[in-house]
Amino acid sequence: MDRFDAIDRRILGILREHGRASHAYVAKQVGLSAPAVGERIRKLEGAGVIEGYRAVLAPDALGLNICAFVALAPKPGTRVPRLVERLLELSEIEELHSVAGTYSYFAKVRVRDPERLDAFLDDLMMMEGVERTETTMVLRTSAERAVPLPWRASEAVEVPA
Repeated sequence: MDRFDAIDRRILGILREHGRASHAYVAKQVGLSAPAVGERIRKLEGAGVIEGYRAVLAPDALGLNICAFVALAPKPGTRVPRLVERLLELSEIEELHSVAGTYSYFAKVRVRDPERLDAFLDDLMMMEGVERTETTMVLRTSAERAVPLPWRASEAVEVPA
């Protein structure tokens, strides 16, 4: 973690929680000028630490009331890159992870209702290259968090006066 000093860590923590925070706001929090904060943020973006900014949308407010995790096993001999391309074309898939274990992929899926989930799974099973799936429907979500920072909060608040 030597890559980030205490100020960078604090800036990343603020932006992770408040991505729309102005440079002036962040500067006040970390004890720097707004231009100095802007330069640090540009460097973090340029280094690929900050990949972008986006709104966090409420799935229920959009009518996406069902969340499920679908494990997928490709048919033997399937061209995996092409299968991944086809899977990524499905708007219902929020996340797609290549994993080790019985299945090769886990997809986080959001749909309107159980009927739409059933139709999605039917379509998935008909997709070329998919051998089998196993689905776990979410009953309640206790937490969905931003990417965790790989340091303790106390390491991020030591800002020089």
